[in-house]
Amino acid sequence: MDYKRLIGLTGSLYMLSVTAVADSDALDRVSKSLTDRFPGVTVDSVTETPVAGLYQVSIGATVIYVSGDGRYMLRGKLIDLATGRDLTESVFAGLRLEQLAAVPEKKMIIYEPKGETKHGITTFTDIDCPYCRRMHKEMPVLNGSGVRVRYLLYPRTGAGSLSYKKAVAVWCADNQQAEMDLAKAGQMPTMQECENPVSEHMALAERLGLSGTPMTITDTGERIMGYVPADELVRRLAAAKAAGPR
Repeated sequence: MDYKRLIGLTGSLYMLSVTAVADSDALDRVSKSLTDRFPGVTVDSVTETPVAGLYQVSIGATVIYVSGDGRYMLRGKLIDLATGRDLTESVFAGLRLEQLAAVPEKKMIIYEPKGETKHGITTFTDIDCPYCRRMHKEMPVLNGSGVRVRYLLYPRTGAGSLSYKKAVAVWCADNQQAEMDLAKAGQMPTMQECENPVSEHMALAERLGLSGTPMTITDTGERIMGYVPADELVRRLAAAKAAGPR
């Protein structure tokens, strides 16, 4: 069993051969169990939850729960019915931001806002995706509203495809923003190659659960799948900022 199979276990129970995870050796025990069953898995943390006997395990951008006796694993959302708070989503948000923080901005294509920066988003974009182009067309609205947009490249048709080659060409351009504007408008970029982070972007997108483009991570760690009109996106960013941490 591999890592992809592990993160594909959605809302199901799975037997784990580990002992109780409440003591100081919990991380080592759970890590060994998961590594034995799912080669390549690295357990990043094991923490208590508000539910007695249930422990949260973080694996990259994935969160699972393990029973205190080590017998069961659950993947799903943990919700506090008294407050309506999605406890799992708050963890996911933090993990997404951690993953993005590991990417230096020199490996991104950035569109700076006009004036004060009020919000920031990081968007995985495909040059040939119609909804990505629609979002890009609204860049003046986003930048004009104080939104700083960081692009990471995700050609959906995969490495070696024409979309992939276009992404590389845009990255290698002297003026990446200008070349991106042309490519998003349907024009063929000047095809060229250079050292580029496109494959790294694609791998990160997979870890963050991308299922389509555009995929946007907000400055609060929320993941937005698909196109959202610029005005609505700005409203959502403002509301999330006003609400504070989840």
